[in-house]
Amino acid sequence: MRQVNVSRVQAIARDVLLVELRAEAGQVLPGATPGAHIDLHLPNGLVRQYSLTNARGQTSQDCYQIAIGRDAHSRGGSAWVHDKLRVGSSLTISEPRNLFELDTVAHRKVLFIGAGIGITPIYAMAAAAARADIDWALVACARSASRMAFAEELQALDRQRVRFHFDLEQGGPLDLPALVKADAWDSIYACGPAGLLDAIEVQTADWPAGTVRMERFKAPEQDVSANTVFELVLSKSGRSIQVSATESPLEALERCGVEHPYACREGLCGTCEVQLVEGQAQHRDNVLDAQDKAAGHRFIPCVSRCGGDRLVINL
Repeated sequence: MRQVNVSRVQAIARDVLLVELRAEAGQVLPGATPGAHIDLHLPNGLVRQYSLTNARGQTSQDCYQIAIGRDAHSRGGSAWVHDKLRVGSSLTISEPRNLFELDTVAHRKVLFIGAGIGITPIYAMAAAAARADIDWALVACARSASRMAFAEELQALDRQRVRFHFDLEQGGPLDLPALVKADAWDSIYACGPAGLLDAIEVQTADWPAGTVRMERFKAPEQDVSANTVFELVLSKSGRSIQVSATESPLEALERCGVEHPYACREGLCGTCEVQLVEGQAQHRDNVLDAQDKAAGHRFIPCVSRCGGDRLVINL
């Protein structure tokens, strides 16, 4: 964790603020790769994750820039930022983490799709793709042109490779099937509303593992009707905790007085990740990819469960 000062707050689209954060006393900040995010600890007690729009893969950088859209159904995070955040405010942030890494080695013909505030990590990725001299295209979507963040910056990357789609102006949503089939993409990177990402999953269901990478803002609804009680063993202390069918492993840890870091509690950010020592996990997160889940060494306790009767984790 580190303290930063808000050095800039600027409206860059309808209901979208660009927030610039700088370290205290002119110190530099750790660098981050495109797709990385930070946890923002707000004075109202909430912790929210925001992608770095200026992540370039450097070892350090003088500031972090994030873009925050006002959510009509805000649970207190985006509303607080839009209503109360001011230049000069001091905030606590985490170190950058990247769960949405751009692979410019394996992926050389890339389609980027960014919708709404989902353009934030995609903007950084498209800029990296342009620097890496790979074949790429970007479709930036919003309900209307007035809501499109970074429109000028995206056009400046390459007008021939960037296309905009505005639902209200163009009479409806993006023709996703046609877009996916428009070229021989070897990968897709997408971020945006759940409906769009779900549709991308359907259209690319037969693509090889790892070629379609997405970042979600909200976890899909989970069917908890089949949840069962299981034993959670902490390998370092040997302590055994019963996890009920109505609580997550993280909640069981908290109930028993075990302090463990967390942020989103939705399986999106990876803050609460632990090492899985023994047992079959029932993964329900949006952090681990198929290879990670198959390897059986990582576990996200805020949402995932046990596929049997007993799990052992490295706590």
